[in-house]
Amino acid sequence: MKKNDHIDQIIKTGAVLYEKNFIYATNGNISVRVDKNIFITTTGLCKGELKPKDILKVDLNGKVIKGEPSIELHMHLGIYKSRKDVNAVILAHPLFTNLIGIQPGALNLGALPNMEKNLKDVDFISNIKPGSVQLAKAVTEAIKKNDIVVIHRYGCVTVGTDLYDARYKLERLEYLAKFLVFKQIIF
Repeated sequence: MKKNDHIDQIIKTGAVLYEKNFIYATNGNISVRVDKNIFITTTGLCKGELKPKDILKVDLNGKVIKGEPSIELHMHLGIYKSRKDVNAVILAHPLFTNLIGIQPGALNLGALPNMEKNLKDVDFISNIKPGSVQLAKAVTEAIKKNDIVVIHRYGCVTVGTDLYDARYKLERLEYLAKFLVFKQIIF
């Protein structure tokens, strides 16, 4: 991997997520782990328009070299500390996943072929104040057993071995949620 490949991957992922309406305005955040550091998006910027200077380097203790990281930095750090197999974290706000997330239990992984295999289990947690230590702890605890956590009325967190893995889980989740929402409307 080239020196700044991880930064380029975050920028590309931000653009893809923004284009697909999985994140909007300045919401959402993306990080990757590289050795004993993470690279995370800065706060207050559109993730669809990121530049290399908008990706911050933070050590696993939370020490920021320069800039202001996402308000969910503690969530990302907690996930990386609790899961050695995770090298990428995405917090997104996809519309249909949020709609399904209002009704825990409405996400039927068996509704479409291969969803159970590709998504495995999805955990739901209650809405806790964004950026809070409580939310970071709740998501970190849920991620210990699942690669996807839907946060009631807030969004979802997906993790993976790399950004592609985390993004594909998010795309499958949103596709399934969209299918289920439209199924409820039609039938």
